[in-house]
Amino acid sequence: MDREKSSDQTKCSGLIGAKPAIKFLCLFVLIYGLLMTAWPAVGDVYSKFYRAGGKFLFGSFGRGGIVRFSQPEDSKDDICIDAFNRYHVDKNGKISGAQFRYNIRYSDYMHIAFLTALIAATPLPLRRRGWAIVWGLILMQVFVVFKVIFIVLELFSRKLVSLLILNSFWKTVVVTTNQILVRDLTTGFIIAFFIWVLVSFRREDWQRLRCREEIWEHHTEEKGM
Repeated sequence: MDREKSSDQTKCSGLIGAKPAIKFLCLFVLIYGLLMTAWPAVGDVYSKFYRAGGKFLFGSFGRGGIVRFSQPEDSKDDICIDAFNRYHVDKNGKISGAQFRYNIRYSDYMHIAFLTALIAATPLPLRRRGWAIVWGLILMQVFVVFKVIFIVLELFSRKLVSLLILNSFWKTVVVTTNQILVRDLTTGFIIAFFIWVLVSFRREDWQRLRCREEIWEHHTEEKGM
């Protein structure tokens, strides 16, 4: 029996116990807090990156669509996304458009900081954590692009622009998806959590976790006997 226990413990060594879990939590809170307080220093850089990326990916929409990304003077946290239809002109001869004001600090950066803190605090080899952060940030940017797609679709479907004509069903789909992805901040945390699991853990990590659970159940049964 002692040899079996020793063998089981060896196979399942390296798993997170109570002390490492507390260390992980404290480290996560510290890193997340530091990243959030660093926003005044990195906000301008991220805003420029966001606007440049938005212009590159969404600068034009078909033949008549125009999308512009700008930063309002009254807020360093917001991005204005304007959509225009060059073939839709009002009575004054101006191209009609629609605007969406987007807070990138709490809608994007906060989730990126959350994911980065999760990965950095995970007790993994430094090299694995480094690559996990790289792939995690790439996937988070894919999620950001996916959100902007639905923002642009919703803007072009508005009556002021009328470039994208949708029936009631697809209009509801676009508006609802926009509400879930963009306006509901909880969605970003959920996506960041699943990305953390995807990029941080390997198959052998889950096997070790399963092994630990089996040992715990075995010891519980023995105590019950």
